Amino acid sequence: MGKSKNSDVDLFRKVCLFSFAGILILTLAACDDGNEDRSVGTDMVDLPFSADGDKKKKMPEITFDTSEVSTGRILQGEVRNFTFNFKNTGKGPLVISNVSASCGCTVPLNYPRGKILPGEGGSIEVEYDSQSKWGKQVSVISLATNAIPNRTELILRADVVAPDKPE
Repeated sequence: MGKSKNSDVDLFRKVCLFSFAGILILTLAACDDGNEDRSVGTDMVDLPFSADGDKKKKMPEITFDTSEVSTGRILQGEVRNFTFNFKNTGKGPLVISNVSASCGCTVPLNYPRGKILPGEGGSIEVEYDSQSKWGKQVSVISLATNAIPNRTELILRADVVAPDKPE
């Protein structure tokens, strides 16, 4: 036996309802609050070079004040926060799509979302937790961007010492 006509109508109503709800949510999310639009569209993922290497458009470039930070000697169990400041020194809008760390001891706390226009800057904030660590440690913070190269690495170095234990 086939489906009843009522079940087809119910399915159609559900599809229409969910489609309408989705469009409504997208419309409300895109409301203008008076600020410049910094949303990321498909124009940000175009390939910037032709096959023969000719530049087709203005590209962003991310430049950090420093790409490596050292905590020096810290006691095991200490938690420290660090900030890596950068500037878009290129000629196109910069987008940071992801920030990740090489181990669980380092956590990206905050980074700019949306377009960072040429000449503007920002910061990547990370937290380093030395719990269960000892000796010289190196953590790599990786950024995925729309610049070329599209991956940038920041280095966090620590020399973790175990606290003295009373005898």
